[in-house]
Amino acid sequence: MRIEDDNLSGAAILTQQALHRIESLVEGTYSSREAFLSALEQECTTVSESHKSMPSIRTVLFQVYADAEKGKTASQAIHLTRKSIATQIQNNRNAESSLIAYGSSLITRGMTILTHSRSSTVEKILFHAYEKTPFRLIVTESRPNNEGRLLAYALAERGIPTTFVVDAAAGRFNPHMVLVGADAVTRSYVVNKIGTLLLAAHFPLYVACTTQKFTREDVEIQEESPDEVLFNPPSEITVENFYFDKTPLDMVTAFVTERGILTPEEVHHLL
Repeated sequence: MRIEDDNLSGAAILTQQALHRIESLVEGTYSSREAFLSALEQECTTVSESHKSMPSIRTVLFQVYADAEKGKTASQAIHLTRKSIATQIQNNRNAESSLIAYGSSLITRGMTILTHSRSSTVEKILFHAYEKTPFRLIVTESRPNNEGRLLAYALAERGIPTTFVVDAAAGRFNPHMVLVGADAVTRSYVVNKIGTLLLAAHFPLYVACTTQKFTREDVEIQEESPDEVLFNPPSEITVENFYFDKTPLDMVTAFVTERGILTPEEVHHLL
């Protein structure tokens, strides 16, 4: 599946895929430095524009582009691109490793944890935590793309008992923690799967993401195809389909990052 068409993966996975896609770009032949930089810029723009609600993808890709621009020849620009990609991938791995350790430390024996959508970071926290202590896990279906199903199967493969429910059934439980990822964190709100705002209004919400997801920009939430919700409805029915919503920072209990467990006030200050 092309990155542009991937509506199931989160920003962390898509960023990694985007970096590997740029890696394949540098294997081409270019007549000049300008030709390479033009191709690189076009690729960065195409990927970034396809996921506007995930500004971290744009930040990472255009950091690679900025590094490439420092090369005075095509070969130098390509070398610097490879070096920048390797640095970004290693930085991401280091940050995620620290974040997973902080996140799993919050989970204690007998807790009930609910997660919404499928965050690769949250998934790794749950894997790591369950190796040390048992807990009860609730996974929502996560409409409209139902990526919660993929998470439930992944957890089952690791031997983690999971209760799988439709989104509206989340209110039946009283979790100690709702643990979710984030596609972006601004000074005012968290962008994550639609339904996160509703969960934050009722339960302690913990957002797990690296500070790479932090942005000072406002984030555009794109409307998606109505057919994913209701196919070919009569004219009297207007269908709205948004993948993401915005949860105010002050509705978040804490942020799990590579810098530690941060309060909303600390996150706002960092931004």
